[in-house]
Amino acid sequence: MKRNQKNGKRILRYRINLFGKRADITTLLQRTLVPVQNDYNDVQNAITNGVNPQVAYNLPQTRLSALRRYERALQLYNQYKSVYGTPQADQICIIAQPTTPHHFIHLIFRSTSNKNDRAYTHYRVVVAKQNNKNYNISCDCPDFVNHGGAIPCKHVLFACMLLRDKAVIERR
Repeated sequence: MKRNQKNGKRILRYRINLFGKRADITTLLQRTLVPVQNDYNDVQNAITNGVNPQVAYNLPQTRLSALRRYERALQLYNQYKSVYGTPQADQICIIAQPTTPHHFIHLIFRSTSNKNDRAYTHYRVVVAKQNNKNYNISCDCPDFVNHGGAIPCKHVLFACMLLRDKAVIERR
C-alpha cells in the first residue's frame, strides 16, 4: 500500500468519468484548488477565533486575489447547487462535451458582470491533457488571461469544485 512519505497517510486520488472519458484530476485539484482552500480555511478559522478580519485577510496580493475569487466562486457554486437541474443552473454553468480529442471537458459560464457591454458574454473553461500525463485547466475570461493563469479565476475555481464533487475518491 502506497503511503505519503512525509506523514504516512494514504493518498487520495480523484477520478472522474464524463462523456465516456476517464481522468485522474488529483494533480489538477492539488495545484489549483487546494492552496486557495487552505488560505480560505485559515482566514475563516482566524476570524472565528476572534482575529480582526483586516488582520486575517492580510495576505500577499496574489494569495489575497485568489482568496477573493475563491469566495466569489464558492457563492456562485452554492447558488448553482441550490438550483441544479433548472434553467437557472444552465445560465450559470453548462457542462459540454469537447470537440477536440485532447480536451477532457468544456464548461461554459455566463458572465456575472452587470456591465451592459458584457451582459451576454460567455466564458469557456477547458480541462485538457498536458504532456499526455496531467490535466491542465484554463479559462478565456479577462481575469485569467491578464494574470497568465498564475492566479485562478472564479470560473476555474468553480470548475474545480464541480469536478471534485463529481469525482470518485479512491484511497491509495
